[in-house]
Amino acid sequence: QTRACRAALFCAIGMLRMPLSLGILLALLGSSWAQGSAPQALVSELLQRLEGSVLEDASPDPSVLLALNLAGTSNRAVQKLLLEQLKEQAVKRAPHGMASGQVALLVLALLSSCQDPQQVQALGLSVDLLHILQQRTDEELANMEVEGVPRTTLYSVGLDTLTLCLTGVGGYQEASVELAKELLSPSSPLSVDTQAMAVLALVCTHGRTELRDVRDLLQEAVSMVTNGFLDEQEEKGGLIGNIYSMGLAMQPSLWCPSITSSCPWPWPSSCLRCWAGHTWMQPAWIVPPAPAHPGACWMHP
Repeated sequence: QTRACRAALFCAIGMLRMPLSLGILLALLGSSWAQGSAPQALVSELLQRLEGSVLEDASPDPSVLLALNLAGTSNRAVQKLLLEQLKEQAVKRAPHGMASGQVALLVLALLSSCQDPQQVQALGLSVDLLHILQQRTDEELANMEVEGVPRTTLYSVGLDTLTLCLTGVGGYQEASVELAKELLSPSSPLSVDTQAMAVLALVCTHGRTELRDVRDLLQEAVSMVTNGFLDEQEEKGGLIGNIYSMGLAMQPSLWCPSITSSCPWPWPSSCLRCWAGHTWMQPAWIVPPAPAHPGACWMHP
């Protein structure tokens, strides 16, 4: 069962603005399949740092649990401790004190541990995180309609939409249409992270919707962004944005080229050298993202 949950959630990891060391860890895992070899020493070092951070940090981080599960940590005590802490956080804070993106990240972390996000129980309380996430996403979209901007950030809307789509719950199609329109005609410049997160949500929805006009709109937005990433990669000698956003920016075309770009997307070995030579001062810096399930698209159920 755990293996199945990990396989399903490998699909989803490309989406998150998590602590950087976590994203680099998972990007390295993804690149190992693309390249045929794994930078094992660096992966092990980053994994150990993340395991240690669970005992040191006062506030539990769902992105750390997600990465530990997907990277296959053997430290079950740390996994169990963090899972229980996150369940307690969910029942106490999610109903009233969490933004949409925080709820979405909790959902993904729980799914990676084979937990049902619709029935999270702790401290004698129970909460349905998917229902809460749909409510928060509706609030984001309502604010976009009235004010022209989401209640929090467009990045969070992308993460919310991706999470709803991966779970097959709620109005992710409407949210994807709004994301696509924003990508095609942004009201202000969008960061690499924001564009990449939105693309991941659109690719997921593209794989689920039957509506031709929606599929065409999503594909147009995805192609525009990923082709722009390819141009930037060529101009910058391999990087897209910076080392923090590189893994997230590459993920759509690295794993799901069918609707992104007809051009090949090489994984530059220079990025692996850059990551390997970087000093990760904080465990919480290890994460923008990438799945590690060879030959599979993360949006496939």
